[in-house]
Amino acid sequence: MFLDIRTINPAAYGPSDIFFLDTNVILYLHHPPSTASDPGKAGMYSNFIAQLRRAGCSLRISSFNIQEAFHVVETIALKDFNKKNSPPDISRKDFRKRFRSSVSVTQASLWTQFKNNYSIEDAIANQAMLESFINRYTHHFYDPIDYLFTTNHPTCSIITSDRDFSSDPTLTVYSY
Repeated sequence: MFLDIRTINPAAYGPSDIFFLDTNVILYLHHPPSTASDPGKAGMYSNFIAQLRRAGCSLRISSFNIQEAFHVVETIALKDFNKKNSPPDISRKDFRKRFRSSVSVTQASLWTQFKNNYSIEDAIANQAMLESFINRYTHHFYDPIDYLFTTNHPTCSIITSDRDFSSDPTLTVYSY
């Protein structure tokens, strides 16, 4: 089920309601460079989540989302570096060797923010799940991280701007 966060009254929810935040949403809230293309989106999600928090809802993130967020942060830092210093472009491997400490500061800050603001759920990936991802690849629109997330939480409520989730009838998707 798809629900538009612009038409939802967060005050109607309470402590028994559990919401998972997708990677894109936690990055909108905690990593400003992630919102460069659409700063209004960050404000909309931030307001909605703040209201859910005031209503006492449980806000959770998956360890899969954290892993994906760390990768996105590194990718953004690499793209920014290459944009400011090209030519020549530096490879991801060389970037990691030369600038790992600057990225680690950002990742450590995000980790602290995640621990302080959300319940973190451990996620599991096993061979059967990965085989299912491949065997069902033409039946869903998920990337591997999102597929594994939904395998771990098959009937959850998720706040996301990723339309791939809207094709899954087992989830309640909050977006706009």
